[in-house]
Amino acid sequence: MAPLEHLAGAARTMAARARLMAGAGLPLGELTHVLADAYGGRPAIDAESDTPALPRRLRTYAALDEDVARLAAAYQAASLGPAQVVAVLCANRIDVLLHVLAVARIGAVPLPLNARLRPEEQAAAVSAAGAKAIVADADAVAPLAALEGMRPLRVLWTGAGGPAPDGAFDLAAWLDAHPDQRAGPVSQDAEAAAILLCTSGTTGRPKVARLTGRGLLGALGRSHALPVGLQRWVRAGRDAVLVALPLTHVMGLGTMVGSLCAGVKVIHLEKFDAARVLDRIERDQPNVFVGVPTMYADLEEAGAAARNLSSIELWVSAADAMPPDRARRFQQYGALVRPGGVRLGTAAFADVYGMVELAGPAAVRFYPPAPRGRELPAIGMVLPGFSARVIGTDGEPRRIGGTGELQLKGKAVFAGYEGSSGVPGDGWFSTGDVARLGPFGTFAFVGRSADRIKVGGFSVFPAEVEEELRGFAGVEELAVVGVPEERLGEIPVALVVARHGFDAEEFLQWAAARVAPYRRPRRAFAVEKLPRGKNAKLDRRSARELARGLAGR
Repeated sequence: MAPLEHLAGAARTMAARARLMAGAGLPLGELTHVLADAYGGRPAIDAESDTPALPRRLRTYAALDEDVARLAAAYQAASLGPAQVVAVLCANRIDVLLHVLAVARIGAVPLPLNARLRPEEQAAAVSAAGAKAIVADADAVAPLAALEGMRPLRVLWTGAGGPAPDGAFDLAAWLDAHPDQRAGPVSQDAEAAAILLCTSGTTGRPKVARLTGRGLLGALGRSHALPVGLQRWVRAGRDAVLVALPLTHVMGLGTMVGSLCAGVKVIHLEKFDAARVLDRIERDQPNVFVGVPTMYADLEEAGAAARNLSSIELWVSAADAMPPDRARRFQQYGALVRPGGVRLGTAAFADVYGMVELAGPAAVRFYPPAPRGRELPAIGMVLPGFSARVIGTDGEPRRIGGTGELQLKGKAVFAGYEGSSGVPGDGWFSTGDVARLGPFGTFAFVGRSADRIKVGGFSVFPAEVEEELRGFAGVEELAVVGVPEERLGEIPVALVVARHGFDAEEFLQWAAARVAPYRRPRRAFAVEKLPRGKNAKLDRRSARELARGLAGR
């Protein structure tokens, strides 16, 4: 390479990395273009399975940008364009990420859908977002397209899940016929909606949250807000993050985007299997693993203590609170190692607090590495870019040491739900969780709102499930609450007031056909009446205690 070309290339690389570090102002549709300039031939993604339309398991950053540009060109050929909402519905392959980024590249707004949701639940999200087109696997989209009101939905076939649906645009065929076609990023406003993500609501209907490019990449692109300071604990260019998370969830998507912004290779597994994850850690030697508490419980059940996990320098958990004793054990399983293989101490562990409405991580409880056989105190902190406060039942902020509802504020806070005006005018987002305020704006997580159940890391809002279950014959009233469960953290349980004899097993089978597996009740109990407060509203806290007693928890 000539000296001037070398200098020009170096300048592009430096400029691209500066944009990634700043994050704010970088539209999602430009991300892979900037990543290619920043990291070029560095390994980016090691996917477990081939992408049907673009078969390639190992991708450099340059190859990632090329694949996204080719998909974007295919979308344009299918007459998709700026401001349109395009749903993405396929198995948890790396396709989800590629299609999300390619949709954003043409100026459209991606809506990734969880394939585990029931067709009716997916349809509600599609309708709320106003999507008219969907990139989908054949088997995943068939039940959705068959629903009343979904027939005008235009389908772009990923090439997976069976033969192409009737009338679908065949992405693989178009790409084969046009190998040289590429689409450059369409100019976008970083304050406009960059992506729509589904989140459970409390009104009985699913909510679709709008995240801006400034919010999403401003949170994940800065070094302090990569998944728990990822850059601080990895040797970028040589190391890898192992993940087996759903890419339609803000945690899985955020981990992928944050890791790529850091220039780190991601080893992505389509499905979580504890024994296979342990095998891959021993074989591939990643130094970061990101999961949810349920995964960590399964890893221990599968014999983590007896495996060689010393390559892991940072364990990351999110989506639900991690039991401190388990976090401490995993610190011992991993290691802090200096070049040359000398083991200096235990691994670090980061227990992250975040949610869709916050564009991912907002706070962390960090267990620092320590000499072998020792433990250092965990440190709780709000991530830079966020402010925290605790509000009492009187609506007034609490002083240090006070307990109440946690509220967070920052540029990463979402732009609102589809069909609503968004967050309050003062910008404070109410999380629904209970916290104790600490010094310097820190907080300690005390408990979960009675209106939210966490099942294996997924948020389940009772009112949403209750609305779907009211049609069971003979049911006068019902309440869905969470009870503790060792592996999943909590499971939904139904309390049912019935007009006549109630068959719990029949009810649970009926519910299983209508509600996604992680959201449906696992147990049901007949009760004479539901506990209510002075205003006659359901007293969820009392209902939860009643259910725990009936379930023996």
